Amino acid sequence: MRKRPVMLTAAIAAVGLVALGTVVAQQPGGSYPSAPPASSGTLPATTVRPYGEWTPTPPPSGYVPKQPTGAAPTGGYLPPPPGYTPTGVQPASAAKPRLTNPVMAGQDGVRPAGGSLPPPNMEVPSFRPSSVPPPAAPSVPPVTRPVPPPSADPSDSKYPPAAVLPVPSFGPPSIGSIPSAVPLVPVPPAPGAPSPFPAATPMLSPSPATAPSTVLPPVSLPGIPTTAPTAPTTTLAPGVLPARTTPSVTVEAVCPESVSFGQEFAYKLIVRNTGTTAVAGVRVDDELPSGSRYIGSDPVGELNGDRLVWLIGALDAGAEKQITVRVKPAEEGEARSRATVSFTSAVDARTRVTRPRLAVTVTGAEVCRAGEETAFHIKVTNSGSGSAPRATIRAQLSDGLLHSQGVVIEAPLENLPAGETKIVVLKVAAAKAGLQWCQIAVSADGSPDATAKASTNVVEAMLVVKQTGPAKCLVRAEPTYSIELSNPGTTATDPVLLQTVLPDGFEWINQASDGGSCSGRTVTWRLPALAPGSNRTVTLKLRASAATDPQGSLLRTVAQAGPATIAPAAGAAPVRPTGRGLEAKAETAIVAEGVAAIRFEVVGLENPVSVGKEVTYEIRVLNSGTGPCSNVQLAAVLAEGTEFVGATTGTNQTGVAKAVGQQLTFDLLPTLGVKGEMVYRVRVKGNAAGDLRFRVQLSCDQLKTPVVKEESTTFVKE
Repeated sequence: MRKRPVMLTAAIAAVGLVALGTVVAQQPGGSYPSAPPASSGTLPATTVRPYGEWTPTPPPSGYVPKQPTGAAPTGGYLPPPPGYTPTGVQPASAAKPRLTNPVMAGQDGVRPAGGSLPPPNMEVPSFRPSSVPPPAAPSVPPVTRPVPPPSADPSDSKYPPAAVLPVPSFGPPSIGSIPSAVPLVPVPPAPGAPSPFPAATPMLSPSPATAPSTVLPPVSLPGIPTTAPTAPTTTLAPGVLPARTTPSVTVEAVCPESVSFGQEFAYKLIVRNTGTTAVAGVRVDDELPSGSRYIGSDPVGELNGDRLVWLIGALDAGAEKQITVRVKPAEEGEARSRATVSFTSAVDARTRVTRPRLAVTVTGAEVCRAGEETAFHIKVTNSGSGSAPRATIRAQLSDGLLHSQGVVIEAPLENLPAGETKIVVLKVAAAKAGLQWCQIAVSADGSPDATAKASTNVVEAMLVVKQTGPAKCLVRAEPTYSIELSNPGTTATDPVLLQTVLPDGFEWINQASDGGSCSGRTVTWRLPALAPGSNRTVTLKLRASAATDPQGSLLRTVAQAGPATIAPAAGAAPVRPTGRGLEAKAETAIVAEGVAAIRFEVVGLENPVSVGKEVTYEIRVLNSGTGPCSNVQLAAVLAEGTEFVGATTGTNQTGVAKAVGQQLTFDLLPTLGVKGEMVYRVRVKGNAAGDLRFRVQLSCDQLKTPVVKEESTTFVKE
């Protein structure tokens, strides 16, 4: 909420009105009660009433005031020596009426409108003429102002002794003698300072027809820019005050230059509102000249001791009020009165209180596909009387909608003036099938929260792939496999691309349904979209070309459904839309088993052999089947009359057999693959003549019964 500074300026102007001649502090003449002594410091208690209701209190019957005897005038000087004339003092015959200096009450206090304040002794320099003629005073012959002697005791004076100033003479008041008004000096605001409030009511420069005065520039307060007056006074509606005022009230006294002793005279107080706005509570206090008797005033004021009070009340801008006071001096000297004016000034701090009223609606697509982007349109309307400067939109999403900020999104809404509408688009990704919702709440300072909710049905196309076929087969068999595609979702899929990679040990024999084709070891199908709840099956026939690992070889199938590739402009690469792809995979382990066909041969390389000579036996083991042989084990038995000499493999590896008596044990052969072959050479020495036999036994995991073979060698004596 914007805060608006309000300046209330009340200036109380205190003006000393000086009449010619020094007044003597003594009892006033006539039949009025005596004034209290000056040393008491207090005035008689009295009831202050408006001047229109006041009537003078009559003195008691038979009252005769006592006249002081043997006392020197308290506020004057001793008579001057014969022939003494102060420098600069003109004869009384040349004396003319003179005026007080106009003063002005403003924001910075009270000061003379055209110069500095008087010295502390309150002795005001010579008066300036006023544009308003003084009231007609009784015609009196000019008199010479007596000059107090320098030996007078100043302690008895009501006011401190003032320096003797030359008294200039004036002729009758003349409008032509009024000096030109001092122009206004605008005070520009600080550069760049904001102006949260309207410009102050402009002031008019004083007209030559008014009394000369100086308008003080407005006082600059912290935080409130000063606006220079540029236009005439603005008339406000009744009861409406301005937001800023520059009150200025001046008071001016007009009095005769001199009067004769005992001659009644009148002086005039002129109160003017030279400001730009009306002021209220205007009050004028006038301290009567000491030693003078109050005769009357127009309008009638309320007398309180030696003070007169007038309650003027309101005073419009440019208006003035004149007060005429009639007194009769009771002693010679300077009769000086002092008038003060006070007033009040008021301003209005007008702040328009507004209230926004926000309403929100949200709409979205009725149906959207999972994996795609959908949008909610949020419409915020301000139907209140003021703008909503700090509004906030808060969106909460169901778990099936995704946004980068999560399921709760908050964002500020720019200033929304009254009567306007803004639409905000919230884009989210549909991640889960089903009825998904978005709830919106809008809040702002001074406005009740507004909520709205919208739902969208997220439909999802699903793709499932399943393949069936034999998990085992023999080598050289031709198994057939079926691949089934299904869509259990709520909407149709895009076209489906199906690809199957052949397992190791199997071959493509150019047999696949539905137009499947093979490239390398991958068989590919291009199938149309699947409707919700539908399925489709394709078949594939393979040939087992070799035995596989016992754990089997994987038949891998991948199905992908997505929008067709978009053909862009010439020269650009094809583009496929993102966010709508479906993919399903299936793997099947297939074992191709082979048949082990192992055989071995034992051949004596020399025959016959002389006794005492060595014979070499070659043992050859061969796997001619389709499956590997595992844990191939050889063992041999030597005939009596022979002895073991050594054994090597076909690669001349020695130590492959160990002899224990006539028994030979060969190292175990863990695996003998398809087409695998192993050759052993065993040297045997014959020590006796005859037909001696070398017997070899072979066993493996694929043979239920060991295979035994013998080789006969004839040893002869030479």
